[in-house]
Amino acid sequence: MKILVIGPGGVGGYLAYRLKKCDNFVSVLGSGGEVKKLKIKDVDKVDEVDFDELDGKYDIIFVTTKSYNLDDVIKILPKYLKEDSIVVPILNGIGHFEKFKDFNVKKACIYILSNKENGIIYKKTPLFYLCVEDDEKLREVFKNCDLKVKLSDNIDKDIWKKYLFISTFATLQSYYQKPTGWIMENKRDEVEKFIDEVIRIAKIYGVDLSSEKERVIKQALNIPYNSKMSMQIDFENKNKTEVDNLTGFLAKKSEFINSFYEKLKTFQEAF
Repeated sequence: MKILVIGPGGVGGYLAYRLKKCDNFVSVLGSGGEVKKLKIKDVDKVDEVDFDELDGKYDIIFVTTKSYNLDDVIKILPKYLKEDSIVVPILNGIGHFEKFKDFNVKKACIYILSNKENGIIYKKTPLFYLCVEDDEKLREVFKNCDLKVKLSDNIDKDIWKKYLFISTFATLQSYYQKPTGWIMENKRDEVEKFIDEVIRIAKIYGVDLSSEKERVIKQALNIPYNSKMSMQIDFENKNKTEVDNLTGFLAKKSEFINSFYEKLKTFQEAF
């Protein structure tokens, strides 16, 4: 089974590393071309991995770029696809799946705390939990991997559950430029209203998240006070952000969420 990972950042770089370590054929493609080697700091363990050279077409392609780079990725995908290849986008959000409508897609979402700095992948905690749509090829890929992987028969709900948390806190943190703890202390009413709006919108798409509100609140109260979503960090650093994917998709269906989105778009346009 040949695997290609497109987007070797904190998520894709770590995933490629672990897939290679469990004896898969893995090639990696970044914005600057083929990536042949990565250094990983997995909590306290430091390791390096050599990847396989780019070689024709692949059985499975994991797309782990930021959403604002997807148009460029979509253009090159056909070059690496066989007739029965699977494409697995692992991005934050919901709206990006429309861009993959012409491919054989298996949906996925991931829980991981990792980032890339100076060419090194830093995985900051033991957390790794991949939810991916059940498929025979994916079962084969992960069968020898010591990774927490859920082969889901209800992937849309799994993705919306993550989106419920990340869209709420990425938006409010970026808007107020404050971490999770401050948001929960000072903007609890807005947190709850935002969650209610996402639950309402999910129902339009046939996903029932009505039992998830308490879980999200509890999760936010239990994570470190100064935790920041990557979107807030991107705003702080005046980088491109995923505001369209994380907030804009919901803003089309909620006046409340749109009020945050319009202001965040103004912030981003000022960069």
